[in-house]
Amino acid sequence: MLFASRPSCIKRLLVIEDDPLVAFDSERTLKHGGYDVVATVDSGEAAVQVIASAQIDAIVLDLGLAGHMTGREVARLARDRGIAVLLVTGECPADAEEIAVACLGKPHSASALLSAVKAVETMTCKKKAPRKVSGLVTFWRPEAA
Repeated sequence: MLFASRPSCIKRLLVIEDDPLVAFDSERTLKHGGYDVVATVDSGEAAVQVIASAQIDAIVLDLGLAGHMTGREVARLARDRGIAVLLVTGECPADAEEIAVACLGKPHSASALLSAVKAVETMTCKKKAPRKVSGLVTFWRPEAA
């Protein structure tokens, strides 16, 4: 386990990524970081099924997905269910603050992905601003805590 000391409110992750190599790398990195990756899926429709049937604490979401459902639709659904959303995409969209806790740019390193999830945990679990992570934009506001 790379990060032994971390908040405990985010343990179970759903990875939603349509590129098989990126999905594999993300899943492997997160598992090695001590997270339980409940599932890795490539479409919004598959993500909705997992969200409906499994307990998920956070999702790691690419906006470009296979299928008809968009990443934004998945993000809104997750947000409305109280699931933290980390966007991992080539370019952070203008409306990212409305649908996610943070946005990590691609390409990124394995350590940046783990640090980004830890930042989401800090904002979600501890209700405080996270440490700076290269390539990560966060949307934490003190008044929201």
